[in-house]
Amino acid sequence: VEVDLDASDFDAARGAHTGKPGTKAKLGSEEERKKQYTLQELLALGFEHIEWDGRVPIPIVDRSGRIIAVLAGQPGSDYAEELLEAFRLFLEVGKEAGLGPTAAAGPHKRGTFPAFNRGVTMGMGSPTPVAINSGFMNGVLNRLVGAEAVRRMAAYQNAAFSLWAPRVHKEYRNACNTWREKLPHLPENFPGLSDFGAAAFNLG
Repeated sequence: VEVDLDASDFDAARGAHTGKPGTKAKLGSEEERKKQYTLQELLALGFEHIEWDGRVPIPIVDRSGRIIAVLAGQPGSDYAEELLEAFRLFLEVGKEAGLGPTAAAGPHKRGTFPAFNRGVTMGMGSPTPVAINSGFMNGVLNRLVGAEAVRRMAAYQNAAFSLWAPRVHKEYRNACNTWREKLPHLPENFPGLSDFGAAAFNLG
């Protein structure tokens, strides 16, 4: 699917490694950003409705043919059942932890549900990568990263990343391999399966 955009015009941080959140002039008011649009409203605004079965991958490219997003689809076999199992597990651990729309970790930009991170991060002036402190959710997140259904999701995410953005994936892999070698005490979410240093778990 080709869109009438040029990726080189996208807002980026000075080092071009991080996308900027956008200005209020582009994003609209807080009320507009939080509004839940119907399909008809989006079509009236000029959006295109892409019919998709959720299985066959579809790359989205800019006018120069650069891939800027991918509907990654699903692998074959029983992956749909694995997704349902992961969904049930997320609901289960969320309820056990007493989470819901009014929990302290939600709502946020991704939605009205709590979200917790696990893995390795570096920023806010830190001179070296550090483990994310998940606080009281450590036990829950440890359970999730060990679940076979979640591990399969992570493996497919990594495979899709490698296929559709190989150069960026290589940067991720090299960075992760560096801290794996130099800082082996840091937690790894999915050893041998994923080159993402961290993962966000949406629970509600």
